[in-house]
Formats: sequence, C-alpha cells, structure tokens
Amino acid sequence: MPNPEPGKRSRVPWNTRTREWRYVTVPIYMAYCAVAAALRPWNGIERKFIATLVFKDDYYQPIYSQAAQVFAREIWKGSDWETYIFEWSNSPFRHQSLAEKNGRGIFLSPPGYRLTDDERLFSDAVIEIEPRSPEHARAALRRAAIPVDDELVELLISAPWARLHSAFQDRRGPVQGLERLRRETARLKEVESAKILRDDGPTLDDMHGLGPAVEWGRNLAKDLADYKSGLIGWNEVDGGVLLSGPPGIGKTLFATALANSCKVPIIYGSVSKWQEAGALDAHLKAMRASFKQARDNAPSVLFIDEFDTLGKRTASGQNAGYHNGVLAGALELFDGFERREGVVVVAACNQPHLVDVALLRAGRLDRHLELTLPDGPSRRGILKFHTGIELSTADAEMFEFATEGFSGAEIERLVRDARRTARRQADYFSAVHIIDQLPAIEKLPEEYLRVIAFHEAGHALVSYEIGHEVSGITISKWRVSGESRVLGSVDSKPSLVQARTKTTYLDTIAIYLGGIAAEVEVFGSFADGASGSSEADLNRATDLATMVEGTTGMGHTLAVEATGPGEFARMRLYNPELREQVHVLLDSELARTRSIIQRQRPALDALVDRLMANPTMTGQDVVQVLQSNRRSVVSLAKTQLRTGT
Repeated sequence: MPNPEPGKRSRVPWNTRTREWRYVTVPIYMAYCAVAAALRPWNGIERKFIATLVFKDDYYQPIYSQAAQVFAREIWKGSDWETYIFEWSNSPFRHQSLAEKNGRGIFLSPPGYRLTDDERLFSDAVIEIEPRSPEHARAALRRAAIPVDDELVELLISAPWARLHSAFQDRRGPVQGLERLRRETARLKEVESAKILRDDGPTLDDMHGLGPAVEWGRNLAKDLADYKSGLIGWNEVDGGVLLSGPPGIGKTLFATALANSCKVPIIYGSVSKWQEAGALDAHLKAMRASFKQARDNAPSVLFIDEFDTLGKRTASGQNAGYHNGVLAGALELFDGFERREGVVVVAACNQPHLVDVALLRAGRLDRHLELTLPDGPSRRGILKFHTGIELSTADAEMFEFATEGFSGAEIERLVRDARRTARRQADYFSAVHIIDQLPAIEKLPEEYLRVIAFHEAGHALVSYEIGHEVSGITISKWRVSGESRVLGSVDSKPSLVQARTKTTYLDTIAIYLGGIAAEVEVFGSFADGASGSSEADLNRATDLATMVEGTTGMGHTLAVEATGPGEFARMRLYNPELREQVHVLLDSELARTRSIIQRQRPALDALVDRLMANPTMTGQDVVQVLQSNRRSVVSLAKTQLRTGT
C-alpha cells in the first residue's frame, strides 16, 4: 500500500461551474464515484502509479473511460491525461509501453478478460470495481441539483449504461436528460406490454406441418388448464422445450399459437436483443427482465428466439469469461421449477448442436422438438390460413409441386406478392393470383410422364415382391423451369425390424435398381435422371455395393476398411479390384431385378395405368393393384415372397 503524501487531493468535484467539470454528466459522475472510491489510496497530486480496475459486470467502456479520465485530470494536471486511460483487451503491449514510459496509467479490465500474471505484476494495484449503487445515484442527483427520490435512484441503477449514456449528453441539461430517460423507459415498457399476446391470433388448430410439436402443445394446454384449476402442481407441467428447424419454418408463429391455445400471455425475448443492451451487466439485466416479466404475468409462455447464439461454456479464449457469465446467468434463471413456476420457456434455434448441454437437462429445456419443412397438404393448409382460399384439385396439385421445399414464411411471402398483384390490377384476390406467383412450371409431355411412371412403378413392384411395405407412390405432371428436381417418389420400408445381413443390403440395392430395370425392360434403356447426383438411384446403389464389398466384410473378403460414405468413390478409384467386385454385384442385382419385372409385367403395367390417371397412389391402392394383377409364380427374389391372391 502506498504511504500518504503531502498534496493528497481531498476535494470532491461538486462544482459544476468550473470548466473541467462542466461536461461531467450524471452517468459519468456515478461511474466516477466508483473509480474514485477504488483509487482513494492513490489519490495524490502528480503521484505516479499504474492501476488496473477489474470489472466483473456492470461495465460500459465509454462511461468508465470518461470517468477514469476525470479522475486522471485531477491528479495529473500537468500531463496529457487522456493518453493514460487504457483497456487491457485493446492493444495491451502498445499501451503497456506508453504507461511504462510515463509511469502513469489506469487500465480497465472488462468482464471476461482474464488478466495474465505479467499484467498483474505490471500493475501497482489490481482493484475490483464495485457495481453502481444507490449511493452513487443519490450523489449524482444531488450534484445535478435534482431532488432525490427512490424512483429516480432505481431508474439510474437499473437502466443499462448505454441508455444512460445516450440520454445524458453533455449538450443537454441533467433535467432534460432525465426526462428523456423516463419517457423512453416508459415507452419500452409499453412496447413490452403490447407484446403480451391477446386471444385474437392463431391457435394450434391453424398450425400445419408441425406434427409432434402441435400434439405436445395440445397436451401442454390441458396441463396448464389443470394447473390453473389446482388439479396438478407445476412439477407435472412441461416447463421448457427447445424448438429447432430451418429459418422460416414457423417457430415464432408456433409459440404464438401455443400461448393462444393455452389461453396465457406470451412474452417475446431474443438473445440478440439481450446482447444489444450493452456489456455483460446490461446483457444479464435484459435477460432477467424478460424472465421477470414472464413471472409477473404467470402462467405465461416466454419465447426466446436465436437461442443457439447464447453460447457454450469455453475453457479458454479472450471472451470465455463473458460467455461463461452469460451462460451462468441463464442457468440460474432456468434452474428449478419453483424459481420460474408458471413460466413455460419455449426456446427456438436453427442449430441445436450449438446449445450448451447444461441447458437441455431435465428441469430446464428437457424436451427437444425438431420442426421440418411442411409437406404438400401442410403447405396447402398454410396457404388457406393466410388467404382463406381452398384450391381446386388441379391448382392444388400445381401448388404442391411448385412450392416443394418452401417454408411457411416463404408461402406467406408468396401470398403477399399475390395480394399486391391483385391490388395493382384492381382485381378481386383469388386463386388465380396465387398460381401466377408460383415459380414458372411446365407440363410434362405424356411420353415423358409415362417414363417417370414406369420408373416409380418399378421401384414399388420390386419393393413389394421383396417383402417391403409400400406406403405410396407419387409422380409429378410438371417440372419447374430451369431446376433439377425429383419428379417421382416411392415410400417403402421393411415390414419387420430385422438384423441387417448381406441379404438385407442386396434387397435394398435391388429396390434402388427397380426403376432402372423397369425402364430397360419397357424402353430398352434408362434416362440419366437415375444417375449423376448423390441421391440418384444408381449412385446410392453403387455406394451401398461398395460398402458391402469393402467395409462390412460381406463381400469377397473379410478385410474391411473403416471409412465414411464420402470415401466410397476414392476407394473405387484407387482399388480396381474393388471396383470390379462392385460392378459384378450391381450387374447381378440388376439381372435379379429385371427378372422380377419380367415375371410381374402385368402388375407393372397396371400400376402405370393407374398412375397416369391419378399421379398419387396410397399404399392401399398400390397393394390392391399388385394383388389383382401379379402372377402367382415362384419369385427369384432372395427373400421369401408373398403368395398369390
């Protein structure tokens, strides 16, 4: 500790009329109080020292930097004091050199910055700064000649530093700055209150394509009703869920519908909005404020968007302390049913693997619901929700095909564009305007469509003969201009759960080759759509054959190579023997598949005739056509086949 010296500065900067103190605003003075208290032992005129002020939270660099300048101005009167205020995380070596040269310096160590041993040794004192207190606020109000009351004190110590800094500019008087701060704080509270949803929005019945999430929401609505009536305790209610899925999938809309169906208010939070509040202390305060608002309106739903940006616990790095502080604050708010009783937290993210596992344990976000892009009927339901229009069968078929891969947000955008077109044309909004907004599509010639029908019918027939359950066939009569898109599909799976042997893999390869076999038998060759892309039939069959021959020990050798699917092409390229074995296996399975097609050609033709008339067939339709037209012969499939009808 330094010894007291003559010349110790004892006066306090109350006088607002002197030039040096004229531009010290209310928040700067509050921060100055904390800095002056920490550096009191070093408060001597022209005394040389280098001190480090460590901030755990409640830090805002522009404010504290100016507060430290005020302190330096008083003790280093003959010096260029502005060059002696530094932040450790900002070019520390250059700043150390300046401080060492002049023997003077005040370093600020922000939250999350981990001082090195050398930096601690370099400093004459390392002092932890206390957060702003009611006493600091009262002192600042007295200095500004503003009557002190508890409401103003609470406002000054609860508002984020960044907001205080913006309100109290040196070009404004303190009363004017305080009034602006009051008005803005009141406005923000009104905005937050307005975000508490009323019961005139969508409900879970309006949600389409969200599957298990909607079912979970309906169960939650029943549980909350029982909780509100006292039939069950809060520990029997799901208090937290993580929703994940691609952007625009409808996570926010789902949370809104959930709150409406549960008949409870919803409070919207966002990790990015919390971060915008300022440094760590402001970030944590914003987060706590959202949870408090949810508790004040309990039972309620607290929706937290962009949850995957909250961060993970990290062992090292310059920002490790900051991220760990944020996560620790979040865990404290999430922990325990009693602490947030009545608050259902719905967290939404695009990348769930970035969420810290500590947030996903039981009692916090103990359920994860993955939302996927809506299927065709779900997309029609979303369209009807936004427009009230029921498409005709022909229009619905075009709409489903053209919007394949669309999210709910993209369908909503399409509707906006269609409404705008109708307004520009001074026309009554109808399905015509919706169809006009679809991506440009062209109808396939009947000859082309027949090739697709035979290809998909071949997959279905081989799947059925091998013993798989076929749940449906779909072909498209259109294609999107300029896009390469799948024009048909067959849904099938094994009828029984069984161990995967070589026979299992060969059966799967045969199913992959079913479409090619049908095209070859009927047209003499197959089209290039069956190969080329990684998801094409022949590519998938080739990779699976490579796995059988090269990585499972089920081929010509027991020797295996541990590798991933992406390495199959490399294995074939650098191992000619393996490539030949894969070729032999594929050739054998294609011959087997063609034999099935040849023997059951009447069933294949019947499937195609049905598909040409109706491009969508259910599994029941497929089975009925096959059973009515297949021949009762011994199949060459390698598994036991069904007998005839």
